[in-house]
Amino acid sequence: MIASLLLGRKGSVGFPGKNVYPVLGRPMAWYPMDAAKRSGVVERNFISTDDEELMALAEASGVEVIKRPDYLCTKEALGEDAYKHGYEEICKRIGCTPELLVLLFCNAPTVSPEQIALGVENLRSNAELD
Repeated sequence: MIASLLLGRKGSVGFPGKNVYPVLGRPMAWYPMDAAKRSGVVERNFISTDDEELMALAEASGVEVIKRPDYLCTKEALGEDAYKHGYEEICKRIGCTPELLVLLFCNAPTVSPEQIALGVENLRSNAELD
């Protein structure tokens, strides 16, 4: 099983609301969600967030919501800790360790389905890659 984990925190200081800011008529976070869904390789998609708007967008897009705990929603919280929490929650929900986990960010609208599929292909074909 290949899953994707999208990270998006509500409390941006430099650009409040950036993850739901409209880009070409859609919230910025919609693009990486859509890319993972259309990649042809990701079987389940998840988002780790504390943002109600992102939760609603995810649910409308068929992305499963992981409510991020408060201690991971501060500007001091490390992305690695949010990633670990999301990974552990995904493992619980799918009942196993995923073969691969595609890590995406809500503020990265330029990722494409082709990039995700190529990344998975490269990882599968070369065991030395991480």
